[in-house]
Amino acid sequence: MKKRFILLFVLSLVLLTSCSSDDNTALIPSADIIGTVELYDDDQNIIDNTNMTISLEGSSPLITATTDLNGNYNLKNVPFGTYTIVYEKEGFGTYKRFDVEHTDVGEFTLIPEQLKLGQISNSIITENTVVINGNFIILTVTRPETEDLLVKRLRIFYHNSENVSNEIYTEFSPIVGTNSNLANLTFSIAFFINLGFEPGDTLWFKVYGDNFYSNSYMDPDLGVTVFPNVNPITADAVSIVIP
Repeated sequence: MKKRFILLFVLSLVLLTSCSSDDNTALIPSADIIGTVELYDDDQNIIDNTNMTISLEGSSPLITATTDLNGNYNLKNVPFGTYTIVYEKEGFGTYKRFDVEHTDVGEFTLIPEQLKLGQISNSIITENTVVINGNFIILTVTRPETEDLLVKRLRIFYHNSENVSNEIYTEFSPIVGTNSNLANLTFSIAFFINLGFEPGDTLWFKVYGDNFYSNSYMDPDLGVTVFPNVNPITADAVSIVIP
């Protein structure tokens, strides 16, 4: 009887050890992801870096962190893999960083560069007009007289239909900066021909205020460039027929 009890005890230890080994093997290795942001207003002034929410898209449960006074964040105990990091704060457009490799090569993964993020632009477009003058197209953009930004920045989207927007477009301009609330922007007709538009096409313009730190990015899932910091309050699109 005593020998039988000892045998059963030994078998129990073996089974427990085996289960413990299997459990350890099933554990997913993890480490922290750390980084820093710096936040800016329309006039390129550094503003409060706190309380930006950083998260890992698609993680379950959702892994998040919040920035401190210096803009530092620490996503804790992240399983190794490839992630999209999402940056969000009230008054800011949502920014995404894709294909972040988080691998077992150290105590943590450091996002090396300090990410500079701008607010959604405070610049409002109140009116647009467009005319043809010889071989040129002149787009006039109007803002409120009370707008007191040091530099008024805008971005233009071009398309062949009236539903043109910062999400639906054929082409877009770089950021254009002006010093006055009324801006006359001149384009050669050849410029639009080179973009793929043709004589007889109706060319539509949609103009938005944008931040110096536009933080535009290519979204591989959507297949388009995203413009998170354009001001959605803007004038209606205007059009002209290309001669």
